[in-house]
Amino acid sequence: MNVLVTGATGFIGRHLLERLAHEKGRLRALALPGEDTSALDHLGAEIVRGDVLDYQSLQRAASNCQLIFHLAARTEASGPSRKALEEVNIQGASNVARAALCVGAGRLVFCSSGALYGRAIKNRSITEETIPIPDSPYGQSKFSAERILLSHHQRDGLSVVLARTSAVLGPGAMSWLNLFKTIAAGRFRLIGDGHNHHHTADIADIVEGLALCGSVTDIEGRTYILAGAKSVRLRDLVQTIAEEVGAPGLPANLPAGPFRLYEMASRHLFSWTGYRLPRADRIDLYLGDRAFDLSRSGRELGYIPKVSTKEAVHRTAAWFREHGYI
Repeated sequence: MNVLVTGATGFIGRHLLERLAHEKGRLRALALPGEDTSALDHLGAEIVRGDVLDYQSLQRAASNCQLIFHLAARTEASGPSRKALEEVNIQGASNVARAALCVGAGRLVFCSSGALYGRAIKNRSITEETIPIPDSPYGQSKFSAERILLSHHQRDGLSVVLARTSAVLGPGAMSWLNLFKTIAAGRFRLIGDGHNHHHTADIADIVEGLALCGSVTDIEGRTYILAGAKSVRLRDLVQTIAEEVGAPGLPANLPAGPFRLYEMASRHLFSWTGYRLPRADRIDLYLGDRAFDLSRSGRELGYIPKVSTKEAVHRTAAWFREHGYI
């Protein structure tokens, strides 16, 4: 089987290629012109230079591929980059769908995000049926991309499977570096009592879930949540990181009231203008209280996450130390 991975140089993309390299078949990785792909050299994947915004290059990359994993995305949405985020995440998904239909791919797996449920939601049993309430440009773009792909499924018969992932830890998870460094320096302060829950996952479990989305039969048009086995209290997550990085005692917690007002103002601003207040995403992360229900993923995919939060934190910190980040 010929397999194409877009976003192959990203955190999840690299690990997915490593997971797929253990199977028979020919791997193809879409990379931007001039992008460093040296980290993929040992995987034997064919590097195809192109862009999800360049339909012709995308069509060439997808040629003769029976399975496509679409991971290419942008996450930053400040200032002028918001337009680029919407183009890559929405128009890019549309182009991938068109290319998949054109080449007759048997399955397109789209790596979506739990961000489309919105940071403000306080729900410890979020399922695939929970109504998305995206409250960030990134979450909105993922939700829009999903709707485009499902419309192609319903109208054109596109064989697509949507995978909504939680926050991901593991070797190379650079989005967590600032938090690990702040905790290691003893400067991190919890907002409120830290009893609110968060749901993370290790990259090994996430790529296994994506692989299942690509291989399990008769799931076309279905949506699946991929996350760790269970959620964890924020204070416990912070304590686990602190123990792993040898942090000194952490400062006293900050009162939650002012930050909740700031969060509320940011959500109202987004609903009116589509923009959020500075650092609102980070505050939402610390105040959010939610967890995912993996019943459907377990029942229909056979998805069983195996890496505990403690082990995921250990693997992440070990990689940061190995590469001199902490």
